[in-house]
Amino acid sequence: MIILIGASASGKTEIAKILKQKYGFEKIITTTTRPKRTHEVENVDYHFVSKDDFNHLLISGSFLEVTHYQENFYGTNKADLKENGLVILEPNGANAYLEVLGKTVFVVFIETSKELRKNYMTFRGDSLESIQDRIKNDDKRFKKKNILRVDLEIKNQNQPLEDLADDIYKAYKTRTSN
Repeated sequence: MIILIGASASGKTEIAKILKQKYGFEKIITTTTRPKRTHEVENVDYHFVSKDDFNHLLISGSFLEVTHYQENFYGTNKADLKENGLVILEPNGANAYLEVLGKTVFVVFIETSKELRKNYMTFRGDSLESIQDRIKNDDKRFKKKNILRVDLEIKNQNQPLEDLADDIYKAYKTRTSN
């Protein structure tokens, strides 16, 4: 199982799509209370639920991990885990996976410059206020030192994301064949 960690607009979602299409990984669909963006699809990008429904799942013990980010809740439902899975998490979520699943997960930290991230967020139509908030909050949250273990660090410097996905896959295969 691969965990991708990176700040907003670091390229992690697009890299995940490439890993899924090219190498057959299965996306672990996480649950969120965040409103759906116009291009997102229910039960493909996320399981979109109300805060009440999320709380019910939380109380019933359905989640492996839960986090609060940008005024919304996110979590991985245990029922959605897959052996050949690929999931995008923030550091606390990754740490929960590491504590429960240990060496069965391969953790990738994607680092991208603020300037490039701002460009990506502007291109996808995020508001200037939202961009500034995300950059500020992400500077605190998405630090490598906040993660219990990182198996691979990738620097996204605006090269083709397919190249980064290939690098991740090669490192993953090397690790899992040992």
